[in-house]
Amino acid sequence: MKKIVYLLSLSIAVFCLAACETPETPQNVTLSLSPVTLTLKVGDISTIEATGTATNIEWTSSDESVATVFHGVVTAKAIGYAEVTAKSGNASATCVVYVTGTDGSTLRITPPQVTLRPGDTYQFGYGNTYNLDLTWSVSDESVATITQTGLLTAKAAGNTVVTLATNVGAVTANVAVEHSWGEYTMVWSDEFNGTSLDESVWNYNIGGNGWGNNEKQYYTSRAENIRVQNGCLEIEARKEQYENNEYTSARIHSKGKKEFKYGRIEARIKFPGGKGTWPAFWTLGNSGNWPNCGEIDIIEHIGSQPTRASFALHTAAKNGTKGNNWSKTTFFDYSLADDFHVYAVEWAQEEKDGKDVIRFMVDGVQYAESWEATIDDLDSWPFSRPHYIIFNCAIGGNMGGQIDDAIFNQQRIMYVDWVRVWQRQEQ
Repeated sequence: MKKIVYLLSLSIAVFCLAACETPETPQNVTLSLSPVTLTLKVGDISTIEATGTATNIEWTSSDESVATVFHGVVTAKAIGYAEVTAKSGNASATCVVYVTGTDGSTLRITPPQVTLRPGDTYQFGYGNTYNLDLTWSVSDESVATITQTGLLTAKAAGNTVVTLATNVGAVTANVAVEHSWGEYTMVWSDEFNGTSLDESVWNYNIGGNGWGNNEKQYYTSRAENIRVQNGCLEIEARKEQYENNEYTSARIHSKGKKEFKYGRIEARIKFPGGKGTWPAFWTLGNSGNWPNCGEIDIIEHIGSQPTRASFALHTAAKNGTKGNNWSKTTFFDYSLADDFHVYAVEWAQEEKDGKDVIRFMVDGVQYAESWEATIDDLDSWPFSRPHYIIFNCAIGGNMGGQIDDAIFNQQRIMYVDWVRVWQRQEQ
């Protein structure tokens, strides 16, 4: 019993001695950075030096989307403001990193384009090199609204522009809010079932001045060149002397009588064959002169290349006189002059990232598509205004080429069974 008491007393004494010892005072750790501010361009790499007695330094960035850091090596990632901090124990030091664009720009908004549905919300990312006060706004609040933290709410179908601004500059992003469309329904047609052309719908082009394409025919309104019979519109090209021209043909259009904005415009056509014929089904905008009005070539056929179908768009920025217009060509394994085919353009409003889309189809199959510019750029995309329909058969010219007069031993007739326009309503 005495031994146990002795050991217990010894343990208590040792504990008391340990508890009463004065703890060691930790050494002062010093830490500083050089430089304390750093301005970089996106993609630059720079090193921050840490000095002092600190060891085992931990490096962090307040915004790794703007700048990352690894053992003091800073990589500029995007326009913005970040604080790089070095820490060791209770000591820390900070370097402020300002990142500009490679061109010196100091604001960033991401992404540059957003497509949403009505009711959706979206938080924009942004960068602000010098941490200035920001203002958010939208160009059309009926389409979308935005808070002063960059949170966007889509309201209704359409397009709007988001602007992020400081007192020294601004950046923008495009927002497209998608439309919800119903099914296509036919809104107009001419079935050409009568015995004469419906002049409440169609106008004649008359003349033989080459039409800007070095064409060789004179367009008339005579029955020899244009008529309605046997359930078709017939446009006949003829070799004959007429008004100082060697050939005659016809061209009609619906300007001021039947004009359409968006929809599917289609016609069932059998083309003439033979070297030198150049029939077409196309549209022009009802506002301004060519090419500012815009031209949609739904189908152009060249008699010397009977299997070829050509689709094109002409605008002020890109057109045939400049030789840079948008165009696509498809070759079939049969002649388009052998039978009737349905040629169509589907002209859809703000369907792809807020842009209008124009699709070209033959017998219901799509062969080409264009959505090259924003709908607000009328020089590049004048296709947000009504267009009227044109049928013609040219002879020779820039696309028709050399003429083989032997073809006129047969009738050179373009047959149009019908033309129809379909549109859809927004739901």
